[in-house]
Amino acid sequence: MKVKFKEIRNDKIKECFLDVLKEYEDLHDFSITLYQKRVKSSTMQAQPLISFKDIFRSVKKYRIKLGVYVSSSESLKVEDVPKKVLIGWFAHELGHLVDYLSYSSIGMIKYGLKYISSKSFKMKAEHEADYIAIKNGFKDEIIATKEWVLNHDLVGQKYKNVLNKYYLSIEQVELCNINEPPFQPVME
Repeated sequence: MKVKFKEIRNDKIKECFLDVLKEYEDLHDFSITLYQKRVKSSTMQAQPLISFKDIFRSVKKYRIKLGVYVSSSESLKVEDVPKKVLIGWFAHELGHLVDYLSYSSIGMIKYGLKYISSKSFKMKAEHEADYIAIKNGFKDEIIATKEWVLNHDLVGQKYKNVLNKYYLSIEQVELCNINEPPFQPVME
């Protein structure tokens, strides 16, 4: 595994990330940087690192931005999130990276444009990341993360609304089985 930690000072964060990554064998040959900084619109963001010299090749490097605080909270630090919840979050983000593997750099640019311009595409992408996490054995952790976010008083309603709109519901996750095809998201 080719992992770099940038601005990560908390050992729990590092340990949780490495424990989850071990279960994602498809990602072991790629360079992944976990970078902690203030993130405005979410708690974590999984991104390909695209260089112009390799624009027509597949992406070989990825970054996950990790907020210092949970989205829409100025007092709830990510390092204080329960371990099972943090694992669920990382499982979801690494699910995005697995989803990205089949795209070239140009394909990832198109993917990004569709993600920000199409609500139905965004929903499909977020559902797929959850399905991949479930397939990799993180169903309980995905549920724990959703329950924690939706029930925590210090997590803002805006973030809860985004979770409810674009991500699998707890009930949908509970109904997922590793060996069965996933739900198809209902498109608006």
